[in-house]
Amino acid sequence: MRLRPRQRLRTGADFGAVFKRGARFDGGLFLLVAAPNGRSFDRLGLAVSRRIGGAVARNRARRLVRESFRRITPRRGSGFDLVVVARAALARGGQAEVDRELRGRLSRIRRPAGVGGAAPAPAR
Repeated sequence: MRLRPRQRLRTGADFGAVFKRGARFDGGLFLLVAAPNGRSFDRLGLAVSRRIGGAVARNRARRLVRESFRRITPRRGSGFDLVVVARAALARGGQAEVDRELRGRLSRIRRPAGVGGAAPAPAR
């Protein structure tokens, strides 16, 4: 199953805005950059470079992250643009490992108490 167009970051401007104003959450499999988007749903963008490996490895990394995003985000509904920057270990990881890491990174993103708009927690 594919992500719907509204669930994807599609333009360079979308990616640029997330990198410019987003909070970074580092992990062993990937770097997650998150920025509020003013919507009621999350959107995903993937950055998988050739350093990850050949086309098969890069596509596998993308599939793993997309599947984790599909499993986790429907319950969140928090309104963030998320960019996942893959590391080489991602292509060698399993689905459960990717799910666990994505949940861990997303749990660090929260709305500030008493504030109407969503904002990521500061990177630590």
